[in-house]
Amino acid sequence: MQNVTVDRNKYIGGSDIPIILGISPFKKRFDLLLEKAELKENEFKGNEYTEYGNVMEDKIRQHVNSVMNTNFVEDKKINGDIRCHVDGWNGELILEIKTTSQTHVSLDDYKVYLSQLLFYMENYGAENGVLAVYERPDDFNEEFDEKRLRVYPVNIDKYKEFVADINNAVEQFKVDLQKVKDNPFTTEEDLLPTDLTVVANQIVALECELSKFEELAKRRDELKEQLKKAMVENGVKKWTTPNNTQITLVADGEDKEVQKFNEKKFAEEHQDIYSEYLEAKVQKGRKGYVKITLPKEK
Repeated sequence: MQNVTVDRNKYIGGSDIPIILGISPFKKRFDLLLEKAELKENEFKGNEYTEYGNVMEDKIRQHVNSVMNTNFVEDKKINGDIRCHVDGWNGELILEIKTTSQTHVSLDDYKVYLSQLLFYMENYGAENGVLAVYERPDDFNEEFDEKRLRVYPVNIDKYKEFVADINNAVEQFKVDLQKVKDNPFTTEEDLLPTDLTVVANQIVALECELSKFEELAKRRDELKEQLKKAMVENGVKKWTTPNNTQITLVADGEDKEVQKFNEKKFAEEHQDIYSEYLEAKVQKGRKGYVKITLPKEK
């Protein structure tokens, strides 16, 4: 393996993929664009977590080689503006190693890590890969413990749609990067489709107005509770204000016992009868929607 120093801003690497996809919890896509366009400096120089990952990487790779009877070695590859620095390559399989305190059972729950591995597999032409996730101990103990390691085999055919999403996102990132380079004053909103921003701005304006009404409704309900309490305490059931507005006290209803069919209990105690009345029906999935979160007032 040839050791060469490269300017990372000139290339798109595996660690960039979660950011480009918008699934990284650590950096925004637009900030990465500014860094690649050399309009903003990447101030992250590593921390105790990345250092621990560097220390454990070779230990994990050696263990995977032993268990899988293979010969993964660290490898680097540059193809145009794409740069791959993989934790392991044996001529057929790609190995991606991660150390984390956030572990899961299902491979699909590691979407951030999976996106990087699939990016490497796609650019190496590898049909299969391996994701090795090591649970980082709280005390950062550097002694390898195989009980903390989970190894997931990955076949690229199972993730064709995800790979397509990655490729499309990378191509769009390249287009947006050129726009930012051509015009350093480009904003994040400038990169969005015009029809999207127009409608979004209208919705945000309405949401702001609605939020004001929601505050008014909350204050109204509070005052109505105070008024109800005062009317009860003073024995007033109905009265009319000087502007002829009628205010009427509706008393609380009394609690009462009602009979309801306990379907769960019936199914448990009479499974044979219950099963005869079951019929297959299509239950529609939840309809997708756009969630608007207004900025919090300071």
